[in-house]
Amino acid sequence: MLTSASSFLIPVAGLLTQPVLARALGATGRGELAAAIVPAVLAGSVATLGLPDALTYLAAKRPWTILRALMWSALLSVAMGVLCFVVAWALLPFLSDGNAALGRLMLIAMALSIPMLVVGALRGAAMGHQMWGAVALESIINTALRVLVFVGLWLTGDLTVLIGVLVTFLAPAVAGFAYWPLLRKARSSAARPVSEDTGRVLLPLMSYGGRTWFGSVASMLAATIHQILMTPLASVRDLGLYSVASTVMDLPIIFSRAVAGALHGVNSKTSNADQVATATRVTTLLGLVGCLALGVSAPWWIVPLFGASFADAVLPTQLLLVSVVFYIPGPMAGAGLASFGRPGLRSVGFGLSLVVNISVFLVLVPRYGILGACLTGIAASALQSLFLVLTASRVLGVPAHRFVVPGPGDVALVWREGLGVLDKALVALRARLTRDSDRNPD
Repeated sequence: MLTSASSFLIPVAGLLTQPVLARALGATGRGELAAAIVPAVLAGSVATLGLPDALTYLAAKRPWTILRALMWSALLSVAMGVLCFVVAWALLPFLSDGNAALGRLMLIAMALSIPMLVVGALRGAAMGHQMWGAVALESIINTALRVLVFVGLWLTGDLTVLIGVLVTFLAPAVAGFAYWPLLRKARSSAARPVSEDTGRVLLPLMSYGGRTWFGSVASMLAATIHQILMTPLASVRDLGLYSVASTVMDLPIIFSRAVAGALHGVNSKTSNADQVATATRVTTLLGLVGCLALGVSAPWWIVPLFGASFADAVLPTQLLLVSVVFYIPGPMAGAGLASFGRPGLRSVGFGLSLVVNISVFLVLVPRYGILGACLTGIAASALQSLFLVLTASRVLGVPAHRFVVPGPGDVALVWREGLGVLDKALVALRARLTRDSDRNPD
């Protein structure tokens, strides 16, 4: 719950800053910002080599190896980041569509994405060590920096596309200092048998990372390929509208990914199939309720929030929220597969989704524009979840319907846990008020 609650800060920051960016930059400028950062985000997924997930698994299973595993991960990730920068520079004429100014922004974003690779490795290790407080603190720092800088510069009239790129990548890098306690914990856990050598750390790290790497790349490609190809196949304006719709979609998406990440970290120790099925059902139920609320109310708040030029983003937003409902069970079931030591099967599911995304996108978008992209998302999400749920059912020995069909017990579980969290919050608040009154009796 702590990880999920803190993960909401990122999409909340998006909802707070997207109107600022939309009003300061306009639909065209917002599209340029999206085009500048998407290749760097995609490269970040490629350059990690699946190591953050591998670190989560190793930290849970073999905590005494995590310090050396972190060193290897940082070295490999930075080397891959530099290689991705060179590749992006070579492909710049295509990626920027011949726009020299946009090309420079893309290269800046690529360079600034390299420190984020190290932060990703630290996050993976922290989740394996169950350091949810550090994960939450990273989200808080990242959100606060983005909101304060974007809003402040908008008010002064100094917000530009370049500043948008800088803040997008520097804020997460600064937030990575929240994992400083992890290094102390890793050093204290470094006691290990004498027979444990460097190869025994590197090989398991690369083996698990290699099996999950393709899935990570495919998942990131599926999430970003629309924004990469939207400009050459449709228009920059369509990309700006799609960016706003994607920001709204990120609310339930990031929540489900946070739960999946926590499930991976916890279940890597317990290998509890019932826990995976229950978490998938409950998360799907909560995602359905949230998507319904956002989709039904979208016509009343998108224009006031983002401006009249984004009125055409209402229907794409609603369609993308439909795709989210189909999407959620997939990563949850995939987290169960990864925690049972089968990350390769999860990668196959993400790969199938990528194939559908690209093929259907190329057919529909040139003819239907942004609506074609939204329909592509629905088809790809449904196929991915179908494959991963059926696969998890076979591997974990749980009937497939138990991953996706919530029952009265799940509703009762959500209600009971929600009341428990509320009760704890009220107890803490009362204790704080009591302490304050004792210090200031007047």
